[in-house]
Formats: sequence, structure tokens, C-alpha cells
Amino acid sequence: MAAKPVPYAAFRLLVEYDGSRFQGWQKQGPKQTREGVRTVAGSLEHAIHEAGLHLVYLGGAGRTDAGVHALGQVAHLHLEAKGAPRPGELRRIFDSVLPQDIAIRDVRVCAPRFHARFDAVDRTYLYQISQRRSAFGKPWIWWVKRSLDLNRLRKAWCAFEGDQDLGSFADLDAEEDGLSRILQCEVTEAGSLVLLRVRATHFFRRQVRRMVGASVACALGEEEPRRILEDLHAPTEAANLYWAAKAAPASGLFLEAVRYSGDPEPGPPRPTIIIP
Repeated sequence: MAAKPVPYAAFRLLVEYDGSRFQGWQKQGPKQTREGVRTVAGSLEHAIHEAGLHLVYLGGAGRTDAGVHALGQVAHLHLEAKGAPRPGELRRIFDSVLPQDIAIRDVRVCAPRFHARFDAVDRTYLYQISQRRSAFGKPWIWWVKRSLDLNRLRKAWCAFEGDQDLGSFADLDAEEDGLSRILQCEVTEAGSLVLLRVRATHFFRRQVRRMVGASVACALGEEEPRRILEDLHAPTEAANLYWAAKAAPASGLFLEAVRYSGDPEPGPPRPTIIIP
């Protein structure tokens, strides 16, 4: 017996957005949407409906928080098969109807079973710290007004590498255990910017911003890198509250890439803006 045809067309999207005016990726329900809560997924769904297409499902690789940006968010999109456009046409539709702070970098047909979140091998986040005030970069950087000890910053940042319990450095849901494999932590200078990049199997809410805040606290001499190691080894509620208060602002954080089986390793970190 022949297999039944899939009743929808499946696409894989590569999405870029400036998160400054969004309350994160995840759609927050029809009531909040009507009241003006702006989300990336909600804006994509609205664009699909405006184009007269029939949405079946839209899912992302990760839920970026309010104010966090993305260079390479990945989503799977299912549209009703009847009347579904080809990838090139769908990209042109998005280009014509999406707001200016969202761009679709790539559209391709994918297997119906492809899941942007569950099929991901790892994810990479980039954080941009500026060592000077900039007239242009404020929405995409954190200007730390005091001098940073880059050796201490590197030591603190790299303390997160390995199989870790992030209970002291993230907001966990009741069913989450806080365990993650942090594959690589990198620190690079680019002009007046310091780039912190982290690649891991998965991330928890507000984790990267707290990692950055903790590392900067060490670079400023307010904390010692060994405290990070202690709080990774033995997470406590007190430590969670402490590092939450030191979290870096969302403005400097980007979901840089989501990697799948067969994808190449990421290249060297590159800034999104040049600050000499």
C-alpha cells in the first residue's frame, strides 16, 4: 500500500532579527498578541496570514528572551500543501511583508519530520562587550564603563566549559535538571569590542546573560573565577539569586547559529558591528 501524502509543505527557515523591540521568539497567546506583545514567531505568523497562506505549524530551534537578537535562528514551517509556494517565492513573500527588524536569510524544503529544536546538535551564542562608548552600537552591545582585566575574563568564561549543572546560572522550569554540555567558550578582541562566544548542546533561560555577567564581575575584580567553579559544582538558590542580579543586559546577546548533523564546525567569532 502506498504511503499517504503529507498534507502540508515543510520548509526550513534561517531567520535573522534585531530583538530590541521584541518580547522574545515565542508567541505568547492570542490575548497578549492583541494587546500588542510583539514576538518574532507572532510576527512571522502574521506575515504568513497577510500573504494569504495557510499555516499549519511554526516552531523555532530555541526561545530567545526579550531583547535578544539572532543571526541564525532556525525554524521549521508547515503550510497547507494546496497552494503552498516554492522556496524562492516564499522568501520573496517574507521580504515584502515582514517588518524591517526581521529578515529571512534562507528558505529550503525539508523533510516533514525535521524539527528545528529536537534535531539540533548544538547552538552557539555570541555576546558583544564594548570597551568604549559608541554613538552607533548601543542596541547591540554592552558598554562596560570600567577597565576589564581580559586575562581574568578569559579564565572566568572558560570555567564554564564541560559537563555542567547550570542551576546557579539559569531560570529552570520544574522539569529541567540544569545539566548541559558546554562544548567551547571563546574570548576574542575585535577593535574596541570583546566577543564572548559559547557553544553548547542546549541552553536554559537567561543562562548566557548570567554567564557573561559573572565573567565580567571577575574581570572587574568584584569576584573570583573560583566562585564560578564552586557554584557550578554545588548549585544553590542563593547563588542563583546572586548571579541573576549580575546578569548582563540583553542588548549584547545574539543567537549566532544552530548546527545540525553534517553541518561544519563554526568559524572564528566575528562582530556584528565594527567599533574601532
